[in-house]
Amino acid sequence: MYKFRGHERYAPLLTALLIRAFQAMSEEQNSALAKEPPVPVAYPATLAQQMKPQWQPDAVTYVPVSSERLAERGFNQAERLADGLATACRLPIVDLLQRQINTTKQSFKSRGERIETMKNAFTINPDGMQLIEELYRKVHLPTRKGMSHAKPIQILLIDDIYTTGSTLDACGRVILNTCFSMEIIVEIYTLTLARS
Repeated sequence: MYKFRGHERYAPLLTALLIRAFQAMSEEQNSALAKEPPVPVAYPATLAQQMKPQWQPDAVTYVPVSSERLAERGFNQAERLADGLATACRLPIVDLLQRQINTTKQSFKSRGERIETMKNAFTINPDGMQLIEELYRKVHLPTRKGMSHAKPIQILLIDDIYTTGSTLDACGRVILNTCFSMEIIVEIYTLTLARS
């Protein structure tokens, strides 16, 4: 009802479910961080930072929909979920991607067809490179000696439903390629409301 019929009234309930999934994801990431040896940095960490690593993305973004799908539904369901999560968790939300091809509904396609369809479906938003640079500057704060630590930008990419992963993969590749061209290290994490 939310995705295909445009019943926006379900957004708060679905956002609450996504927030719980994000909390579980954060706990899992923090558990993994606690098992890793500390990474050398260009500045001394406080004792609290050394004892309790915390994972948190630097920004949240979402899978864009085509203008046709936006007109049909009246809203971008992934954007609404991402916005609700970002607001609840006090994370910045960035509009990084745009859909350049109106792909037909993926639910009617095979895995191979989905992957092929998504290859050139997305690009970086015209302001996306500037947003990435701003994130980079926030993450790479200079130290007293003028050096910055080598921490990658961590972006959380939101979509509503995961089926084959072709949509998230295509979006991730666009972000990775853009960051690579800018010589910026990025880690992309994905979170969806459901898997079909």
